[in-house]
Amino acid sequence: MSKARGFLASGATVRIQICRGCCCGTERKHPGVDHDGQIAAISAIARTRIVDCVGECAHSNVVIVRPGDGPSVWLGGINNPALTSAVCDWLVDGASQPLPPVLQSRVFIRQSVAVGAGAEDV
Repeated sequence: MSKARGFLASGATVRIQICRGCCCGTERKHPGVDHDGQIAAISAIARTRIVDCVGECAHSNVVIVRPGDGPSVWLGGINNPALTSAVCDWLVDGASQPLPPVLQSRVFIRQSVAVGAGAEDV
């Protein structure tokens, strides 16, 4: 049985935000990365919102996952097809802890208090 887009097996929703402001998702900072393909892959699995700069440029490309009512998981450096695929697989598996090993090193604690449009409600 396939899961409906944006819903975990438990029926809870998962929310994804992908930073595409300032430098995340730019060819200038990340040449050769298929930014549109990344959005399409993640959006095919979960409810995804593209947001302006989240103020964590040192970690770009930033993907923020909020599974159900749980805390947000901030992932940085999601800059290649293997990492995008790992995010997608984790989402399909329910976005529960523990994260797959390949993503564990990508988790960071949000430092910035100045955020762009939309990230404040993650």
